[in-house]
Amino acid sequence: MLGEYKVGRCTQQCYTLQRPLRSGEWYYSVVVEEGDDLQRREYSAEAWSDPPENAVGWWKSRMPTSEEKKMVLAPPEVLVDLLRQMESIPERQKSRYLLALMLMRRRVLKAANPPQETRDQLDYMRVLIASTGEEMGILIPRITREEADLLRDELNELLYCEAEEEMDEQVISSQDSESNPSLVGGDQE
Repeated sequence: MLGEYKVGRCTQQCYTLQRPLRSGEWYYSVVVEEGDDLQRREYSAEAWSDPPENAVGWWKSRMPTSEEKKMVLAPPEVLVDLLRQMESIPERQKSRYLLALMLMRRRVLKAANPPQETRDQLDYMRVLIASTGEEMGILIPRITREEADLLRDELNELLYCEAEEEMDEQVISSQDSESNPSLVGGDQE
């Protein structure tokens, strides 16, 4: 199993030009090896040419603007419920697998023993929901490079919402759940 590494948040500062990154500006984040440590550095697009020699990985991002709403991940309970619902939808098995991996990284799910089993020539991994101990089987699909971007976009649409909208939905659910139980736990768009 791969080790887990802690990498800091965006420094919001161009490493080369020693200036703050501006609102809406494109930049590159780089994780570099410094001895036994990993460090994160940001480079403005104007200062970027290639990743440093000691780079472990890099990606391109854009600084948020003040008009943009912050996107937040749905609560763990909602994500686990989504994982359960996706089990009965064969065309969602690849997304379900990626969701399970994300929940394992966030320690919402844990690997169960044995970590992998085979059913009818298909590979499955067993996971436990950390809060309840409930066990689930997750199909391990083959994902091509061409599918990876589409699956990432699909998961982002499913898992993230604007921060203000999430707050509004929670307020509606808590206020109306006594008078209208169908609002809580029902299908919402």
